[in-house]
Amino acid sequence: MADTNQRYTAVAIVLHWAIAFAILFNIPLGLWMHARAEANDVSEGVFRAFQLHKSIGLTVLALSLIRIGWRLTHKQPPLPAHMPTWEKRTARVTHFLFYLVMLALPLTGWLYVSAGWSVHTDHPLVVPTRYFGLFHVPDLFGLSRAGDDLRATAAFTSLKVHWALGWTTLALAALHVLAALKHQFFDRDEVMAAMVPGLQAPFAKEEAPRNPGRLATLGLGLGFTTMLAALALYTVFTLPLASAPQPPSTFQTVETTTSVETTTATTSATSTTAPGGIVNWRVNQTASSVGFRFIYQDPENGDTTFNGTFRRWRADIRFDPNDLAHSSAVVIIQMASARDGVDIHDRGLPTPEWFDAAAHPTAEFRTTSIRHSGSGYEAAGQLTIKGHARPVTLPFTLTIDGDHARMSGHLSISRSDFDIGVHSDANDMIAQNVTISVRVDATRGP
Repeated sequence: MADTNQRYTAVAIVLHWAIAFAILFNIPLGLWMHARAEANDVSEGVFRAFQLHKSIGLTVLALSLIRIGWRLTHKQPPLPAHMPTWEKRTARVTHFLFYLVMLALPLTGWLYVSAGWSVHTDHPLVVPTRYFGLFHVPDLFGLSRAGDDLRATAAFTSLKVHWALGWTTLALAALHVLAALKHQFFDRDEVMAAMVPGLQAPFAKEEAPRNPGRLATLGLGLGFTTMLAALALYTVFTLPLASAPQPPSTFQTVETTTSVETTTATTSATSTTAPGGIVNWRVNQTASSVGFRFIYQDPENGDTTFNGTFRRWRADIRFDPNDLAHSSAVVIIQMASARDGVDIHDRGLPTPEWFDAAAHPTAEFRTTSIRHSGSGYEAAGQLTIKGHARPVTLPFTLTIDGDHARMSGHLSISRSDFDIGVHSDANDMIAQNVTISVRVDATRGP
């Protein structure tokens, strides 16, 4: 007879199924997010999916710690006596590996977001994590404040391990399910019934005595888990779809008639060669970005730096190092696409107090002149935000290496010049100066 002594405790069963659902839900969600990022989908839905993925991952970590603690303090049902020694050892090793990945999978994900570095652009990108929008999750080891080399190494390494652990988890889960089915339908023992509520062992001739406390724990725990699972599924299936495709950016350079060795080097300010043909470049939107950085000043807890991005923008650039007078650039930004990863910020940025995206849907930077500056260049131009136009200067570098081109620059503006947040209650807590960064990564077109 399959009595309660041959079953896991009600708490262990609830934790088992809650963790199993969370992991098996989060892995496909992560794969979907990766596919959308590769397809350059920077929609609101993808952003929300990332925050949901991180919150569920942290939940898995917390539940796994509780599960391990419960496992160490409560006796587990014994394995059937008929099981051969090798099978018992395999079962123990598999369970140990499960506990290992249950901890390592969310920890490596947490380490990746703590680094504040995008593996797509190989560039800093700090997006604060909000646990289901309730509170801010701190970075591990203060990584976001470390040097760029350490942050980049931590990001690339942790994401590779995180990816490998995800596939390892799926393989272990498949092995686990097959083993459970084998015990139920071929060995016809109590192994599967020990964890599945309401399932009887094949040899059981009568139901186990009902324990009201156990039934209440199972009912409440599994009912709550089912409700949260339904909410998670609903959230995913109602994520906003990607908006209409943004017109592609254009990037042209004028190639000189020098030798191959010179044309593949960094564009030189002292070049005296004659201009040649126009080269069209394909802008890689995934590796390119328009971002902003601001400081939240808290007298009690110190300053916090927030990094955000504009997820929809386009740039039209024409650059001739031998004819800077006729070189130009125009960058148009969709202001409603501003995100910094903090839910309350992301809801507030498009409002009239801040960017007023409804009345002023776009911001624009248009150059008036480009000149040499040291080893790089300076683009003087006009920046228009919320209808306020101000002259600004954008220092930038342009590197052309074979079939790869990279342009990078940043400038600092004052919020008050553009009426951004000056009437908000948070105005005194946010630094006046905001840094805007532009990065364009492109490959030579056909």
